[in-house]
Amino acid sequence: MNHKARMNKTPLLLLLLLFASSAVAARAQGQAGGAAATAAPAQASAEAGADGIALAPARVELEMQPGSETTVVVNLDYRSSNASAQSARIVASLNDWNITRDGQVEFYRAGTQANSASPWLIYSPAETTVEPGRTHSIRVTVTVPKEAAPGDHLAALIVEQRPDSIKFTQNRRQVVVRYRMACVFYIKVPQLTRRGSLQNLQASVDASGLTVVPTLRNEGNSVLRPVSSAKVLDAAGRTVAELPEGESLPVLGGAELSQRLRIDKQLPPGTYTVKYRIDFQDGGRTTEGVTDLIVK
Repeated sequence: MNHKARMNKTPLLLLLLLFASSAVAARAQGQAGGAAATAAPAQASAEAGADGIALAPARVELEMQPGSETTVVVNLDYRSSNASAQSARIVASLNDWNITRDGQVEFYRAGTQANSASPWLIYSPAETTVEPGRTHSIRVTVTVPKEAAPGDHLAALIVEQRPDSIKFTQNRRQVVVRYRMACVFYIKVPQLTRRGSLQNLQASVDASGLTVVPTLRNEGNSVLRPVSSAKVLDAAGRTVAELPEGESLPVLGGAELSQRLRIDKQLPPGTYTVKYRIDFQDGGRTTEGVTDLIVK
């Protein structure tokens, strides 16, 4: 190539939206320390004709000085095209979260992870009734301790429907959907650093196509959101398959990520070259990795 206290490994509703590329929706000036809040919008709803609850924002990034405090609002929007839609009882809680080396998002009990920001968050209300056609707000106050270490500190506000609020009608066929959504928080304490590197590149084939696995490392203390692309060239140097440029999963501070990238194209037998290009968005140059691929 060139140059714990685990709770849940299953992705929550909204998870793909939480970490996908999106435009900045708002920048709010915080209290007592001038925290800048970047809110990425996300929405989850049921199929047309069914009830749905949207949570926004689904990602909140706050750059805050030690000893400062700010308050943000997370909104629940209950939409329904069903005139008989009923209210639902919603419960909020806090979790820690992390992204594993293979790209899975895991949730943990609040305050159990080394970079947890959960003890810094207070939210209200903890429980409420949401009504169809209305937006309901949860206020989250973040207080950063004076001794907070530089870097990203993580927490997740989990919003879910209370099981005992689901009503069943006898002698009627019903489909019941329970909502469990997350708004993830990055509390960024300055002196932030971001240093990305491409550690390894592998490629393999199977009956349905090929898999490219880059291993990325972030030696800084704050999240990276790289932009990458991949090409497969034949022996004559012609491009025979590719992945267009796009944003990868985030690489958290001090973490490694080996995300499997699929190209659903069958290649005839031969020798190929796989080129993977990545911009870590850390102020450094674009990096290119190259590896050989033999199809038999």
